[in-house]
Amino acid sequence: MITVIGIFDDSKLAEEAGSYLLANQFTQERVDMHTHADNTNEPDRVGEFFSHLFEDEIKADHYATLARQGSVITVHALSAREAQEAVDVLNNYGAINVNANNEGAGLYSQVIERIVTDDKRLKGV
Repeated sequence: MITVIGIFDDSKLAEEAGSYLLANQFTQERVDMHTHADNTNEPDRVGEFFSHLFEDEIKADHYATLARQGSVITVHALSAREAQEAVDVLNNYGAINVNANNEGAGLYSQVIERIVTDDKRLKGV
């Protein structure tokens, strides 16, 4: 399974991206939507999620910080083609540049070839 992540500053754009994905071949079981308001009294699930995805602690912290300030759409794609379609949708709806070092081309939606177990997902959190 391939995990695709888009982080958004604008929660309305994140909702629109999620709605588009759900209306176009992606099922609710494979699309997670999370906003910073969702976890006000919860443990740091966002930090756990990114630590699970990235072995580099600095990179995981960078992504988690951005995600805590905005909204995250995560797509659990079954193929490279499906992952690319998700990337295109998230980028078209305004996923932010998450490039930690500000060098080179911007990095927007991220594709990570790592399975995210149900206990680490941001679904409903």
